[in-house]
Amino acid sequence: MTGPKIAISKLRPTQMTLGLDEVASRAAKIADMDASDIEALLHRKPIPYVLGPRRQIYIVDHHHLARALWSLHISEAVLGDRLADWSDKEPKEFWQAMDSKHYCWPYDAEGNRRPYAAIPTSIVDLTDNIWRTLGRRLRGKAFDDHDTPYQEFMWGDYFRTFMSRRLIELEFDLAMELAEKLARLPEAQDLPGYLG
Repeated sequence: MTGPKIAISKLRPTQMTLGLDEVASRAAKIADMDASDIEALLHRKPIPYVLGPRRQIYIVDHHHLARALWSLHISEAVLGDRLADWSDKEPKEFWQAMDSKHYCWPYDAEGNRRPYAAIPTSIVDLTDNIWRTLGRRLRGKAFDDHDTPYQEFMWGDYFRTFMSRRLIELEFDLAMELAEKLARLPEAQDLPGYLG
């Protein structure tokens, strides 16, 4: 179900990082669309959210889309399903509820869990996570595409335990090749989409 349009500046993230490579790729595709195609895209990809303290809108998916739209000076997105109304909760209780429902990912680009207060308040302030980029590139190849929240982040954290950031930065194709093999190891069997 789609709802009203909303200014991207009013959307509150529920994660700290994203894959800027994917943002750039999405932005390039959107830039080639005409106005009616962009409008159709916004309605095909409505943003699910939770209503939080002070009636702020916390988005639980489509962070990359929102950032891509913002980078193109497209100021609005379309709201989708409201998953919960926790506007009556205090911030601490709110974030605990978000965490228990897997509606947030309070981890930095190095996989360190951070306080909820470290999650940026704007889509613009999300930073790059090359591990998530690696996980996204391998989704559907090294592991099945499940509808599991933060699946690419989980896989990226797993790959981090075996390889260096430098390898990904300098030899991305080699990193992908290695990650495909790592995804088949028994150590990965508890991750969503494991193929074995």
